[in-house]
Amino acid sequence: MANKNPNMNIPEDSGMDIGDVIASNLRRLIAQNKMTQKEFAEKLDIPASSISDYCNNNHLPSVQFLVQLKSLYNISIDDFLTKSINPVTGKAMNTNYLMDPDVLATYRKYCGIYFVYYLDTGRYKGRDTQLPKDSVTFGILYIYENPTSLSVPEFSCAAVLGLESREESAYVKRTLETRGDAEKIIEYIDAKYPGTVYHGDLEMSPDHVFVTMKHANTDKALLIIHRVDNNKRDYIGGIGTVNSISKGRERAPVVQFMGISRYSLSMSVEEIHHNLLLNYPIFSAENEAEELIKSFKALYIDDNETSTGISDYQKSIVIRSTLERYIRKSLESNMFRYGKISERDDDDWYQAIKNSSDRTD
Repeated sequence: MANKNPNMNIPEDSGMDIGDVIASNLRRLIAQNKMTQKEFAEKLDIPASSISDYCNNNHLPSVQFLVQLKSLYNISIDDFLTKSINPVTGKAMNTNYLMDPDVLATYRKYCGIYFVYYLDTGRYKGRDTQLPKDSVTFGILYIYENPTSLSVPEFSCAAVLGLESREESAYVKRTLETRGDAEKIIEYIDAKYPGTVYHGDLEMSPDHVFVTMKHANTDKALLIIHRVDNNKRDYIGGIGTVNSISKGRERAPVVQFMGISRYSLSMSVEEIHHNLLLNYPIFSAENEAEELIKSFKALYIDDNETSTGISDYQKSIVIRSTLERYIRKSLESNMFRYGKISERDDDDWYQAIKNSSDRTD
């Protein structure tokens, strides 16, 4: 985006849309202070139309405006221009929400480096015949607390997705663990995996955790998992739905299941594959079986003119089309409406981590 305000000395080649960052941060700052744009404009003694333009990235604000924000809200201008200020959902509009020790402790339980497991989406739906060892894809997810100049803590994330083997993901995780602080970890990820790195944030509602991850301007993924409140020191992992853009020849919107684990799993790739296939069809074939048996009898057993006038090839076509119709009915009824993760599904994944992981604690 071209610099819309000559008074702001922002590099044109910074690699980010400064206007989008400022607009997003300004909207969140207004929301966190429980004000309308009009009320916010009145407080700063500027036209409401100017605030609307800034919030919609129609114009960049002046330096004087940013200095005024710094004076009133104690923000860092550098952070406001270059970092996404995370909102908090639900109670989030209350700036004291994350200052609640219990809430803040829950957020911090999720901080750490996780293994990521999901299925390849590069094939056309219904035509994927890959073996589990070729279908399971790996990655790393890093969730961390990011210092912010605003009144609430900020929790961010970075992910490296699309790793081809569990050995590679284990290597990346070990390497990140030696880097120490978040700044060095992010610097390493950006340098080594620019084509597959995602950056985003962590938010929570009373019941769920939302991990938003963005890769450049080509993909944005939303991972939703169940929020776990327990007396454990750390959250060890769970399974959720992720909405993103599929990889491969045909890039299209896709919803799938994704599992994360703080520990390396010792279960086989086939077992991981099975755990990620939650939405299998539940289909009672009693009526269909009776109809199929009648068709077999009429075509192959009963001695009548109808069956004798049909060739073996024609008979196989009738049986095959009947069977395909039953299978299609099952798929349409069970698989293509939604992918839903129950608490039981999440607990099954949690138990799989506990029972099949190389834990060091």
